[in-house]
Amino acid sequence: METPTLPSALNLFPVYQPIVDRDLSVIGYESFIRGNDAKQVLEGFNFPSMDKISQIVSMDTLCKQLALEQYTSDAPLFLNSHPYSVNPFPPSLPFPKQHDLVIEITEQAFLHDEPSLSNHVEQLIARGVRFAIDDFGYGHFSLPFLLNLQPTYIKLAKEIIHSCNNERSLDVLKRLTEPFREMGIQIIAEGIETEVQFEQMQSVADAFQGYWIAHPRRMAISNL
Repeated sequence: METPTLPSALNLFPVYQPIVDRDLSVIGYESFIRGNDAKQVLEGFNFPSMDKISQIVSMDTLCKQLALEQYTSDAPLFLNSHPYSVNPFPPSLPFPKQHDLVIEITEQAFLHDEPSLSNHVEQLIARGVRFAIDDFGYGHFSLPFLLNLQPTYIKLAKEIIHSCNNERSLDVLKRLTEPFREMGIQIIAEGIETEVQFEQMQSVADAFQGYWIAHPRRMAISNL
């Protein structure tokens, strides 16, 4: 069982950033980790080594636990999951009853241990957990990944949003994402930092997230 085994004295706390629809109504919150030790933790996540898999998984679980414990909204909570966490929601974590749960996964997770992850994903979907493909368009993508995950959401990487600065690029992005929307997958545009970007993405995305909308804050609230 994956359980947090790192020192409880670590200075870490969760913050939450709203995800909104076209009317700027909140449809969910994504959690992030902050605190004096957050930089060290995030560096370990971003530059992992195979000899530290157990420690990374424990830290990933701890971050999820903190996010769950301090979440007060009834809107869906979006939790990031590290690719090394083959069980993205281990039994040690309390299953939420007051809100829905969305787990964000990148394709790297399936590259690490596809059979184990697929098994856990199937079990979690049966319990009502939904999934989102994170940072879509920034790394590699495969059809088996999409089929295995059965995502409710696809989150466009902020690099994609920032590169769509003319009608031609927006049209290309719209054509690329249209098949997913026809499948019932909702498109979330991440990295919205200006009103112009928000307006540009109206024809592409169903929901939006970024500093222009709101910065991540401690304790989720019901309105912006």
